[in-house]
Amino acid sequence: MSYDGAADPFAADGGLDLETSIVERARACGIEPTPAAVAGLATHARWVLRKNAELKLTAITAPAEFVERHIGESLEGASLLPPEVRGLLLDLGSGNGYPGLAIALARPGLTPVLAEASSEKAAFLRGVLEAVAPDGRVLEVRVDRPNALVNLPALSVLVTRAAGGWEKIVPRLARNLSDAGRALIWAGCEMESIMKRDAWRRFTPVERHALPGREASWVWVFAPARPRLRQLRR
Repeated sequence: MSYDGAADPFAADGGLDLETSIVERARACGIEPTPAAVAGLATHARWVLRKNAELKLTAITAPAEFVERHIGESLEGASLLPPEVRGLLLDLGSGNGYPGLAIALARPGLTPVLAEASSEKAAFLRGVLEAVAPDGRVLEVRVDRPNALVNLPALSVLVTRAAGGWEKIVPRLARNLSDAGRALIWAGCEMESIMKRDAWRRFTPVERHALPGREASWVWVFAPARPRLRQLRR
């Protein structure tokens, strides 16, 4: 699947310079993106909009809003990880590839694993990965229990944004995180009550990062509560 020579959806109707917008947005959250990261982020974004009518990948199509809500809010999550972070990143219910692929491009030590049960969207994600992150992979399966990840090494990062049932699924995957791993969850005020559930004792909350320009919307960061996990396994 190639879009060489296709019209740029971000340049239509006096739109914007996508690459410049990506650099500016990355710097706004403290990331100095490499040229490869900028190129990858831009290619991914263009593919999403070019395939959107067919696959219904996003309701956000205005160029500036797309850059902020998809790329910008993904980069906010990347800014919460150290630049030297390495290992596997799992994006749970990846859909259009945000936030997981964008984070992996901004933090190139991460290898993206995009979990997507829809065969059409999974095929789309494979095409994007081939173009911008060939070391990544797609899991065409609904990941809702640890055995779905049995062939993967421990995860360095787990991310999810609006995946169905995430509040029940994420705690089940706590044991799949490495000792220094992090779970990043894009959520609103509902997280306050969700994290009080017994299952969420498998995590220790680390921080809550407000998304710029959004009311009551954050990236919530959790670390695995390893002593608690060992207790549960006895």
